[in-house]
Amino acid sequence: MKLLFISFILFTQTAFAYDALVWGGPGACQDGCIEAAVYVTKLAGLDPMIVTPENFDASLFESAKIWVQPGGKSGSASNALGATNRAIIKKFVENGGGYVGFCAGAFLTTPKVGQTSVDGLGIISGKTKVYRKAKTYPSVEKMLTPEGVRYHYWEGGPWFSFTNSQLKNITVKSRYNTTNAINAVETNFGKGRISVSGTHPEAPQWWYDDGHLIDLDGLDNQIAAEMVKWAAKN
Repeated sequence: MKLLFISFILFTQTAFAYDALVWGGPGACQDGCIEAAVYVTKLAGLDPMIVTPENFDASLFESAKIWVQPGGKSGSASNALGATNRAIIKKFVENGGGYVGFCAGAFLTTPKVGQTSVDGLGIISGKTKVYRKAKTYPSVEKMLTPEGVRYHYWEGGPWFSFTNSQLKNITVKSRYNTTNAINAVETNFGKGRISVSGTHPEAPQWWYDDGHLIDLDGLDNQIAAEMVKWAAKN
């Protein structure tokens, strides 16, 4: 059913000027990550188009407000995009476009993907490292935010490491309660806005159900939608 849903979207996309681009190629997990990213993008009031290596074209960015990178495998996504397409996304953000990334999408923002030699987009300074204090995989993690405690779905996501100088240009949106490590941030790259999270605020209810997990304060889809709105200047 998931694959049929994705195929339907791909085949019904025409020359319509979509204002949000969601990566659906290799590296985006096929177990609901693409659909979840599409859902919260629509929740934010945007019209998303799923982009793959087959239909990736620089002209798509002429009408787009934002690029959304779902969860999955960041290294695979980087390799599938390739240097040319990564450069197009980076220039898009630098010129005023938005970028939202969940989990793998957060890993992809730094110069290198996590602690690997794989090239990232380089739109966020600092480094990403895998959060390793979760008690289960997946898990619900207690997060510290400026508004108070929130619980987020986590499945292998990163935390951010910044120097004091780099932090001056970063707005920290949440930290892992166990370590105080930075999870979600907002920042700018050139004229563009970036909002990313190592956890999955876009997670649908069935992810929790499959993992026999309970989010004590309910789904965080509206938080994900607000990330999209902010980054897209919508």
